[in-house]
This record gives sequence, structure tokens and C-alpha cells, in this order.
Amino acid sequence: MDIIKFGAVGVNSRGRGVMKEALGNPHFKLCAVCDIKPGELKKAEELFRGEKGISDLECYADYDEMLKNADIDAVFVATDAICHVPFVVKALEAGKHVLSEIPAVNSVEEAKILKEAVLAHPEVKYMVAENCCYWGFIEAWKAMADEGKFGEAIYAESEYLHSVDYRDLKPENYPPEHWRSFNPSIKYLTHNLGPLLYILDDECVSVSAIKSDVVYNPYVTRDDNAVALFKTKKGAMIRILISFGSFTGFDHNFRILGTRGSIMTDPTKSLNDAHSHASFSDIPGSMDCKVDIPVTMSSFSGGGGHGGADFKVISDFISCIIEDKKPKLDVDFAIKISLPGVIAAQSIEEGSANLEIPKI
Repeated sequence: MDIIKFGAVGVNSRGRGVMKEALGNPHFKLCAVCDIKPGELKKAEELFRGEKGISDLECYADYDEMLKNADIDAVFVATDAICHVPFVVKALEAGKHVLSEIPAVNSVEEAKILKEAVLAHPEVKYMVAENCCYWGFIEAWKAMADEGKFGEAIYAESEYLHSVDYRDLKPENYPPEHWRSFNPSIKYLTHNLGPLLYILDDECVSVSAIKSDVVYNPYVTRDDNAVALFKTKKGAMIRILISFGSFTGFDHNFRILGTRGSIMTDPTKSLNDAHSHASFSDIPGSMDCKVDIPVTMSSFSGGGGHGGADFKVISDFISCIIEDKKPKLDVDFAIKISLPGVIAAQSIEEGSANLEIPKI
């Protein structure tokens, strides 16, 4: 049996969580973890050496040392969202396969650097870990789109709602040096734009974005709430709302309108339980009485984090390595779902100017 030996850099709760899910894959072996924060490294050691019994796990505070000394084939990059590219490039240059967290890039220059690095090392695989593309209802919508059920897409939208009760806001939870405190919210749109571009097999060519000036969280300097309106290569419109500062809980809402059909998630239900509701030209009466599509986030999944998506994304990556096949979420896809957020943030800075998205 082929075993892919992994190292993980950035083992905070997210990094630890994905590696824990991956232990269920028979082709996965966790050999090393790395973090500059002693507390996070200790938590990883306690989880994997102690609770999971990985006695030969190696722990590093220095990333270069892990790449040089650890016996690993692949690296999971789960560092802070603003600094993935430098870690990815080092791993590629060390001859390691790379699964990178999102967003894949944070600037046009980083997009160029990433693309060049991946092309320079065709002997290894690069994949972006956009786990939302593996949700059950997203996979179902993708199959419908491939079958032509929606016809040509006219408009699509998605909303990322992730906030807390304003009475629970505390300054100690938002240190000014943490990326979540200062990075514009619209840059963190890949969980919403990614699945839509994946379903529609499209890419964004221009964007105009706007932010709210109302202050909900006084302890951050970022733009907490923003909307981006994209034009795509195929002529469709896409609207993305990111709301990290409003009186709302956690949710993702999706909708697609096409020339032959339309579909949306049920916004009255939590994402875990929401069905899709659709109208199709080949189903009489569905324009007035929508069809219930009983597929949820966790459908087609064996369970686990994010509706089973965390296990599925790393298992797909492992399959690409073992079978020597091109990842569906490759470097081009990584840039297509990440760079639009960068340009959307630039649009806001330039007074909501309509800006072209560079082709990398």
C-alpha cells in the first residue's frame, strides 16, 4: 500500500483539525509538525503523540529544519492566511507535494510567484484546500451544471455570514497583530466564490466592491462587511457578501440563476440541514413550485469536520499523488478563487472602481 508521509506547518486548531481528520485515510501518515508558537506545537504533540499514539512524530519550531530533516513526502500549509505562499514555495523547492490552505495568494505578485514555482516543479503536486467544493450539495450542483440543468448561468451569489453576538465582543479576542483583526474581510471569499466557479467552470474578469461604514466590532481595523460584484469570462454576474460584523450567526447561502434552471440553498435552515430548492425547464410546474433537492452539506460524506469536507479534500490530494493525476483544485484554480478577493479589496480602496482582474 502506498503511504504518503506528511508534515504540517501551522498547527493551530485548523492545522490540527485537518491532520486529525486525515488519520482516517489508510494512505496517510503524519510524520512531522511545525509551528513557531510553542503553545500550538505543544497542543499538536499532546494530540498526535499522546491521544493518537504517534510515538515517532517529530516536532519542529523551524520550518527549514523540518523540510531538511523530516522524512516527509508532502506538506500541509496551514499558517496564517496572509502568508501561505512563502511556505508553499519552500516546500516545492524541497521537492515536497503541497496542500495549501486558503486564500492561496494575497497579492498579484504572490500569484505570479506561486504560478512560477508550481510550473518549475512539475515532479510534485500542488493543490489548494478549498474544502467547500467538497460539500455534498456543491457536488450535486456541479453534476447538475455539467448535465446542462441550469443552461447558461446568468447570475450567481453566495453569502458568508460569520459573526458573534455584540455582547460577547471582547478586546482580548482581537489582538491587533492577528491577521483576522486587520485583513479586509472581502479577501476571505474563497469559501463562497470557489464553489461557484467550480460549479460553473468559469472565472472572474472584473470586479467592483463596496464596504459598509457601520462599526459593529470596535476591536478590529479591517472592513468587517463588504460586497463584491464580479463579471465572469462567460458573461455571468456573481455577487459575494462577506459579513464578519453583524448580528448573525454562521452560515453560507448559495444561489444560481440560469437560462434553463435555477437553484438556491434554504436560508431559513442552518447549513448543516439546508436542502436545495430548484426550478428546471424540464420539470413542469417547478417554476412556481420549486423542487426539493434533499442534499445537505454532509451528504455523500462519512462525517467529520466541515461536513466531511476536510477528510475529502485531503483524501483527494493523496489520490492525486498516488495516481499521478492533476488535482482539480490546481494552481490555476487556486489563483482564480483567491486573486478576485485581492482586486475586490483594491476596488474598495479606490472608491468602488470597476477593476480588471489580471490573468496570471
